[in-house]
Amino acid sequence: MVDHLTLMVLDALLIAVFFSFLWKREKRERMVYFWKVFGALVLGAIVLGWLMYPFPRS
Repeated sequence: MVDHLTLMVLDALLIAVFFSFLWKREKRERMVYFWKVFGALVLGAIVLGWLMYPFPRS
C-alpha cells in the first residue's frame, strides 16, 4: 500500500520535471529550477498540512 506522502512526493517530482523542461533551456537552469519547484511543492504541502492539523475533521 502506498501512503499519501509517497504519492505527494511522486506528484511533485513529475510536476517539477515537466515544468523545468517546459520553461528552461540550459541544463544548469533546469536543475536549479527543478529543485526550487520540487522543494516548494513538497515543503509547501507539509507546512500546509501541519498548519491544518489542529483543526478538527467533520
